[in-house]
Amino acid sequence: MLTAAALAVPAWCAVATPATPASAAPSAADVTLDLSSVTPAVAKAGDDLVVTGTLHNGGGSALARPTVAVVMGSMEPTRKAVRDWAAQTGPAAGKVVGQSRLTGSVPAGGSQTFSVRVPKLATLGPAAYGAIPLSIQSGAASIRTFAGYQQTKQYQPMSISWAAPLTLDPDPNLFGGSGAARETAWGEALGEGSRVARVIRATEDAPVTWAIDPTLTPTLLPDDVDIEADSAQGRQESAIRVATEDRITDLAAQHSPWVLPDTDADLAAVAGIRAGEPLMRSFVDRADGVAAKLDGRADIAWPADGGYTATRESALRRVFRVPALAGQVTSGSALTPAGSANTPSAAQRSTTGLPLLAYDDSLSGLLARTTSASDGVLSTQQFVADSVALLNELPGTEGRSVFVAAPRSFNPDPDTARSFFAATATIPWLAPTTTDAMLAKARRAVPTSSAPVTRPSVPATGGRAVLTTARVGQLEQTVRTVRGVAQIRDDGDAFLRTWTRAADQLASTRWRAAPTAWNTLSGRVSEAARQTTTAVKVSASTINFLADSGRLQITVTNDLAVPVDDVKLTVEASNPRLRIDSQPAVLRIGPRSRATVTVRVTALAAGPVPLRTTLTTPDGTVIGQGADVQVRVTPTGHWIYWGLGGVAGAILLLGIVRTFRRRPGSGPDPTGSVHSTGSPPPAAPDPLPREATTA
Repeated sequence: MLTAAALAVPAWCAVATPATPASAAPSAADVTLDLSSVTPAVAKAGDDLVVTGTLHNGGGSALARPTVAVVMGSMEPTRKAVRDWAAQTGPAAGKVVGQSRLTGSVPAGGSQTFSVRVPKLATLGPAAYGAIPLSIQSGAASIRTFAGYQQTKQYQPMSISWAAPLTLDPDPNLFGGSGAARETAWGEALGEGSRVARVIRATEDAPVTWAIDPTLTPTLLPDDVDIEADSAQGRQESAIRVATEDRITDLAAQHSPWVLPDTDADLAAVAGIRAGEPLMRSFVDRADGVAAKLDGRADIAWPADGGYTATRESALRRVFRVPALAGQVTSGSALTPAGSANTPSAAQRSTTGLPLLAYDDSLSGLLARTTSASDGVLSTQQFVADSVALLNELPGTEGRSVFVAAPRSFNPDPDTARSFFAATATIPWLAPTTTDAMLAKARRAVPTSSAPVTRPSVPATGGRAVLTTARVGQLEQTVRTVRGVAQIRDDGDAFLRTWTRAADQLASTRWRAAPTAWNTLSGRVSEAARQTTTAVKVSASTINFLADSGRLQITVTNDLAVPVDDVKLTVEASNPRLRIDSQPAVLRIGPRSRATVTVRVTALAAGPVPLRTTLTTPDGTVIGQGADVQVRVTPTGHWIYWGLGGVAGAILLLGIVRTFRRRPGSGPDPTGSVHSTGSPPPAAPDPLPREATTA
C-alpha cells in the first residue's frame, strides 16, 4: 500500500526515540492495520490531526487492550524521500505524538476500530509548511503515511488541472456479430458497477477534464458509423449505450471535454507509419463532429505511452489536419532533461510552438490507486507530501503548474476517489485551474527542446503497442475488403456498419492491455470478410469450343444465405489462341444459388486455353476463388474448308468418270443416221438367237 513522506527539513531529525508498544502483540503477520481517514489532509495552525482505522487480529489468541500509536519520523524534503518512506515497512523509530488504547480485547480473528488524535499537528513541523512522515503502529504492525501542515504561507502556489479518459475495456465481444455474448459484454462494459460507470461517478463532481472515446457516444457519430436499427446490436446493448451517452452528454459541460480520435486510436503506435495516417485522419475527423455536439474540442493528442519527440509531433500534425493539432498530452518524464533534479512545469511548448501538457507521473499514479478506501487514504496523504516536495523544488517561482492525468485503465472506487478529490482540493499550495487555461499558458511558455526519453517510466496502459507497420497495412486492407463486399450483399448496410465498426476498433489504444484480445477480434473481422469473398465463386469446368467465334457459358455460384448483386465477372484468356470479344453483364445471384453468364469469343488457333476469371465488387474489391476453367479450342477454319474442298473434288472426279463411261459411239445410234466419218452404221444385232443350220 502507498504511504507518504514529510517535506520540510526537520530540525529534530537527529533525535529518534523508539516508540514503546503498550502491550505485547502477536507478530506483524498476525496483526494488520488499515486506515480509514487522516483528517485534515493539511492541518492549519491550531488544528488537531485525527487518524482513524481498524486493527485486525489474525492470530490465534485475543489481544488485550492493544495500543495504537502515531510515531513521527524524519526524512529529507525531496520527492525521492517521500517515495522511500512510503515504501518502508515495519515500526518506525521516532517520537510518539499520539496514541490510543483500545477498550476491551480484540478476539482472535476479530477487528476493532481505533481513533488517535495528534494535538496541534502544525506546531510539530520544523518549517512554515510541509508534510510530516508518520508511522501508525501497534506492536510489530505498522503502516506509513504523512500529514500535511501549514502555519504560514511562504511560497508561490502551483496551479493544478486534472484529466481522466472515458474509454472502453479491451473486450473483443463488444464488436462484431450479434448474439448473447455481445449483449453480455456491453452490459459488463457499461452497466452499474462497470469500470466506465465507476470513472464517471468518481469524477462527475470533480474539476476533471474528460477525454472521451466517441465509441461511448454512438449516436453523435455520423449516421453510417455505429449503432442503427439494422445493425448487430440488440435492444439491451442499444439501451445501455444510449443511457451512457446521455449521462456523458448531460455532464459534459462541467468537464471541458476532449474528444479523442474515434475508437481512442493508438496515435503513439501509428505516428510515423505513413500507411496508417489516412485512417487516423478519418478518426480525427469523426471526433471533431462529436466535439462540436458536446461543446468540446478534438484537437488534443494523447498518445498512450506519454512520449514526445519532434518527429512524433510532425507525424501528429499530419494526422490532425481538420482540426489542426492544438496540443499534446505527454509524460513529465519525457520532458525532463537528463540529470535534472527538478520536475518541469506542466505547461510546456515545443520548439515548433506546440503546447504540451506534461502530466506528473508520480501524482498521476497516486490518483490511479484510489481503488479501495484504505489505499485511498494512503494515496491522498502521499499526494499531499509529494506535491509539497514538488513545490519545494522552486517554492518562490511564480506560474508553476501541475497536471494530473489518470491512465486509461483507471478503475477507481467511486467513493474513495471522490474523497481523494475533496481532500486534494484543500491543499493550500495547489490552486485549481482548467486544462483550457493550462493550454493557453503553454502557448505562451518558453519553448523547450524534446527530451531523449520518449516514454514514461511506467507506460500508461501497462503494455506495448499492438499495432505494427504490418498490422496497420493489414487493417487498411481488411477495412477495404469489408467495405467492398458490403456493396454486393443484400444486407450490405448492416454488414458494413457491423464489421467496419469492428475493424475500426482494431486501431484502438485499449488493446495494449490485452494483445490476445486484439488477435481474437482481428480474426473475427477477417473471417466475416472471407466468408463473402470465398462464398461467391466461379465453378470449375472444361469447355470444348468447336467454332471460329461464338459464346462460352460460365457458371457463378453464391453459397451465402443472402442474395448478392452488382457482381462483376471479368474473363481473360491466358494465351492468344482465344480472344475475348465482350465481358458479361453484372450479376445478381440469389441465396445459395447459381447464375450462368455468356462470353463472346473468337478462336484464333487450336489448342488449350486456361481462362483467368475474376469476380469484383463495384469498387474493384476482388472476391471469389480462382476457378479452373479450361477451353479446348478447335476452330473450324483449320479443317472444315479442306474437308469441304475434298468432298467437292471427289464429286467432280466422279462426274468426270461417269462422263467418260458414256461417250458417243459406244452404242447403237437409235436414229440410224450416218456418222460423220461416212461409214455405215454397224449392223444391228439379231435380237433373237438363231439355231445353227446344218449342211
